[in-house]
Amino acid sequence: MTKSRPLAAVAAAALICGTTFAQADSFDFLALGNSNERGYAGFTHSAGGISVEATGSSADGKTPYFAYLDSGNAGLGVCKALTASNQCTPSSDDNVTFNELLRLDFNRTVTLSEILFVNGSHGTTFSGTFDLVIDGGPQTSYSLAHLFTMDLTGKTFDFINPNLLGDTDNLQQFYISSVEVSAVPVPAAAWLFVSGILGLVTVARRHPG
Repeated sequence: MTKSRPLAAVAAAALICGTTFAQADSFDFLALGNSNERGYAGFTHSAGGISVEATGSSADGKTPYFAYLDSGNAGLGVCKALTASNQCTPSSDDNVTFNELLRLDFNRTVTLSEILFVNGSHGTTFSGTFDLVIDGGPQTSYSLAHLFTMDLTGKTFDFINPNLLGDTDNLQQFYISSVEVSAVPVPAAAWLFVSGILGLVTVARRHPG
């Protein structure tokens, strides 16, 4: 019975490693925008030990714009120009329109399991698509939807508006209202942790007193 306790401790430690990192945290840009509408050269926010920086630019990344938190139940978009009080000008240019890019850059590798979009008029219907680039990889197109569910794993996520009518058609524009994020476990770190427990078990067995 005594010898089984260290092994049980190891199993418990392994279980903790597997479950701690799987917890999802919500980045609620809609609530943040409702409480403090404004633009940022780089907007940073943290939840559950995960940090993200949001930035805006042209789709090719060559022209910097602003990440913009819009009120009125919208969320995070992109604005080309700000007033002295950091409000978007014109005010209609605060979502992700044609040929704009919204980047979410996390401080570690994460999985996005759920994304809530709203359209240019803060509604939930769409007629366009968005392109996504993860960690500088291939550009992939997806249909815009209010609730987008797919496990997307990486550190840097570029959301691009490729819709030719995305400057004038609200149904082809988007804000990101929220994302559900979970940290990806680092296998090597987890193994080192369990290895340390195993080392303590070995020492305990050699010195039972």
